[in-house]
Parts: sequence; C-alpha cells; structure tokens
Amino acid sequence: MTEIKKWGFGAAPYKLETLNKNRSALKYVLSYIDKQSISGIDICNEISIVKGLFNRIIRQDQWDWFMTYMYFDYPSYQECSNIVRLLSGLRTAIKNDNIEEVEKVLWHIQKTNFILYTNRFLEFNVNLDDTDEYIYILSRREEKDLLKIGMTTRNVLKRCQEINAATGVVFPYSPRKVFRVKDSKEAEKIVHHALKEYRIRADREFFKCNYSEACKVIEGCLKEKDLLYYKYSGCDEYIYK
Repeated sequence: MTEIKKWGFGAAPYKLETLNKNRSALKYVLSYIDKQSISGIDICNEISIVKGLFNRIIRQDQWDWFMTYMYFDYPSYQECSNIVRLLSGLRTAIKNDNIEEVEKVLWHIQKTNFILYTNRFLEFNVNLDDTDEYIYILSRREEKDLLKIGMTTRNVLKRCQEINAATGVVFPYSPRKVFRVKDSKEAEKIVHHALKEYRIRADREFFKCNYSEACKVIEGCLKEKDLLYYKYSGCDEYIYK
C-alpha cells in the first residue's frame, strides 16, 4: 500500500542538505552580480541551480515547489519567467566569455527584484509567522477541482498544516496559489461572492471549480476592488530579450 504523505504536493519541507545547497548557490550568484568575479567556483553551475529554483515555481512540478515559492516571498510568475530568462542569458554570456553581454544582462538583473527575493530566501525562517495578509487556494491532488479558498493573516504553509492536521483529513491539501492582499477579511468576502455559483456549502470554504478559472476570477475581482497588495514593484518594465 502506498504511504500517504502528511504534507501536500509542493509543500514538502526542505532537507537540510538541499536548503544549504540552495542558499550557497544564491550567495554565490549575489556575489557574482556584485563583483562579477568569483575565484574557484563554477559560477555557471551555481546560476543553473538558482535558475532551477525559479523554474520550479513556474512549473509547479516538484514536491517542494511551494516551499521555494514561500522562501522567495511569493514572486509573480511573470517575474519568475523574466528572472529565468535573465539567468539563462547570463550563463550563456559567461560560457562564451562575452564580457559586454555579461554586463548588459547584469544591468537588467539589477533592475528586477531578484536581489530582494534572494535576500528574502536567505533570511527566511520557516518557523516564524509573517505579518502580511493572504487569500489562498488549496486543493488535493486527488480532487484538483475541489478548491478550498480562504484567508489568513499568518504563514500560509502553517495554515495549510493546521487544516491537514484536522480529524478526518486523510489526503493532505496542497497550497496552490497565494494572493497578497490589503484586507484579507474584505478580500475573502468579495472572492467568495464572486465564486458563489461554484460554492458547495454556504458554511464551508469549498468550491467545485476549475483552478485556472478560479485564479482568473479571484485576481480580477481583487484588482477591481484595489485589494491586491504589491509588496515589491519596479520590475515588469525590464524584460530582457
């Protein structure tokens, strides 16, 4: 019989060895951006590791993808895609010993939120709560279109773990999407109203709805009511090609 994991897909905790490897790669890349030279280190390999971290947020195909997303403080998928392109371009330029191209790509990287997100990852303590407010979407791998949509003013992963610890929960819920908001109670009320046709019970936060459609509706109504909170800004105009 297959063992049922106590955490949902994407929320697997980092092994210490993996976490140290990721942190080390991020530090090396930060140092390279600052100094443009690191002796004794295969910087292309370190860039590949960092690029892989942002890629797993986009693809959502690893057991620790949400953990990575949370450590980086929830970068947008557009930001992740831009950073992946930049890191790929940087690695190619370094391998080709194209100094002019290296400097060009580094300039673009510094215009994104890459350094902010990297520092958030390096500083993150999974045992501590944060002070932001969120709307979250959870689901199970076994029932992908049965969505639990709620709010929290705490660490999203801790909230998910509380739900999974409840009596009667056999297959754990997975965090799938997070919207940082200005007022979580008001945002939840508006989101639940917007998705009312998909709600299973009036006294529960469960909705039978396609995940992509739910994301589209939620983002739309939160933007309309000016409830989305953008913690970081100043990156979307800098798209490196």
